[in-house]
Amino acid sequence: MDETERRKRVIAAGQTDLERWRDPAQLEAMWQARSVLAADLVPAGSRVLELGCGTGLFSRHLVRRYPEGSFVLTDAAPAMIAECRRNVTPAGNARISFEVMDAGQAGGHAELDLIVSSMTLHWLADPVASLERLSRLLAPGGLLLYATLGTESFAEWRAVLASEDLPSGLADISPLPGVVEEERLTPDTDTLSFLRRMKAVGGLTPKEGYARLSPGALRRAIRATDAKHGGRITWHIVYGRLSR
Repeated sequence: MDETERRKRVIAAGQTDLERWRDPAQLEAMWQARSVLAADLVPAGSRVLELGCGTGLFSRHLVRRYPEGSFVLTDAAPAMIAECRRNVTPAGNARISFEVMDAGQAGGHAELDLIVSSMTLHWLADPVASLERLSRLLAPGGLLLYATLGTESFAEWRAVLASEDLPSGLADISPLPGVVEEERLTPDTDTLSFLRRMKAVGGLTPKEGYARLSPGALRRAIRATDAKHGGRITWHIVYGRLSR
């Protein structure tokens, strides 16, 4: 997949971001619990870059956490930027700007105290290289926090496709540096619901050259997954922290 096609997929996925996973209040609580690790480690007037801000769910938490901060909230999808702009208002003396930006080509900012990314890295062509490059945008003592898909994501679906001798479009997920916490979620009760969620939130970019399963093959895989795993397919989420 060339860079142009990858960017189109990132933008399309941005129209339906992670907030469609589950109740937004639960997601916000999850992020707050993990981001508190950084609460006292960056200056009160932090310079903050968020990659993949979506509709602003976590952005609101950031602005409340650092009311004296300077924020650049970015997303590859212009529609998400427009929604985030509507949802996020300054707290205290916070300064907020919004930019359309592909996280895979993030730049134009330096000496940042905090960079955050929620469920965006798996869309990038080379997440490891992207993290290394993003880390160079940090000021000394700055932090990069991320949440993304881990290597064990969708293991049940992968196993069924292999056992049924069917091709898988799921790309391999590379281990990432800086992982400090992880969790495994099974938010769906049947395989069809899992596939619909994958389509909605953009679980992974398909492998190069992958041809979709025929309707018959797809039904066979769904039946087998429901039978073998009760339709419960695992999302492995990892949380990372890198510093400079």
